[in-house]
Amino acid sequence: MKVMKYISKIISIAILMIGFSLTSCEKWTEVENKEIDHNGGANTLSPEERDAHYASLRAWKKTAENYGRPVSFGWFSNWSPEGSVRKGYLSALPDSIDMVSMWSGPFGISEAKKADKAYVQKVKGTKVFVCFILHNIGTGITPSSIADKVVAENPNDDEGTVKAKIKKAQEAYWGYTSGVKGSPDHTAAIKKYAKALCDTIVKYDYDGLDIDWEPNVAGDGDGSLKGYRGQYLHILVQELGKYLGPKATIDTGKRRYLLVDGELWQVKKESGPYFDYFISQAYGDSDLDYRESRVSRNFGEYYHTRKHIYTDNFESSSQSGGVLLKQAKYNSADGPKGGVGAYRIDNDYDNQPDYKWTRKAIYLMHKSYAEYIKKHPQP
Repeated sequence: MKVMKYISKIISIAILMIGFSLTSCEKWTEVENKEIDHNGGANTLSPEERDAHYASLRAWKKTAENYGRPVSFGWFSNWSPEGSVRKGYLSALPDSIDMVSMWSGPFGISEAKKADKAYVQKVKGTKVFVCFILHNIGTGITPSSIADKVVAENPNDDEGTVKAKIKKAQEAYWGYTSGVKGSPDHTAAIKKYAKALCDTIVKYDYDGLDIDWEPNVAGDGDGSLKGYRGQYLHILVQELGKYLGPKATIDTGKRRYLLVDGELWQVKKESGPYFDYFISQAYGDSDLDYRESRVSRNFGEYYHTRKHIYTDNFESSSQSGGVLLKQAKYNSADGPKGGVGAYRIDNDYDNQPDYKWTRKAIYLMHKSYAEYIKKHPQP
């Protein structure tokens, strides 16, 4: 009930802003026609026009805070912001994209990537998240030298044996040596990793973490974070939640988000309040009532429709748009959705105009949201 009361309160405030966001900032909810983000595009505006344009954009982006409106989301792959080919640039995404989850190495990045990320964050007001399939302690930040050392010391071992030794060495790096899940050293290692991961997110100034949780379908064996219904993931989430998400208590310099996607029904119910958004990989699925019902049942009182984002798969359907537009129009009988998006959203760049389906989806999402609010006045 705490989540419901909190969201009801912020909705009341948000409704006062809806008229503003759909009138004075209506250009952000319409299909974007102005192409000012292509190579040299922003430079076609005068400095005054450009500053006003982006100030207006950032103000509109803020209306999504505290679930004030649905968000546009996407996983971005093949990040390569160099040269004249704009597909690899975050800055080439439509202005009205709210959130981007990096399906591409987020750490140890080049100066070009730092500049590209900083531009969309600071100028466009876009949130940029780290994303990992998070089934093992140390994912994403364990030094590569650990694995290199094992390989060098075992030149005659077969591939399977080397992999097993690498896994054991990587776990030992974090202090997990017993091999027994739920043991004190296992729990301590999870907490140590969570703190180090948050420190790295802050170091590179990302806006949060998107946990890809697919324990039964990722095909990566018995990960050290896997357990019955996310029991060990919950330990990680509790520790991450000190720094990220709606329950954060430690100051990291700004509000940072915690998201989860994948097999949401395999996440422990008690992890629910630590997440800002639940993201369904609803690939090819336009009948979303079942998705909503299943996730709602799993998280119970910690669920709200405004926390639920639905996504399609642009790895396979970027040319046709798949079912993204149908998802954009959807709202549950229990409330408006939290947003829509796509996996490998950057593939939509190849359409004409670039990001054709993403732009249309953003328009339809906000249109359907406005219609829902008109028919269902909020308390």
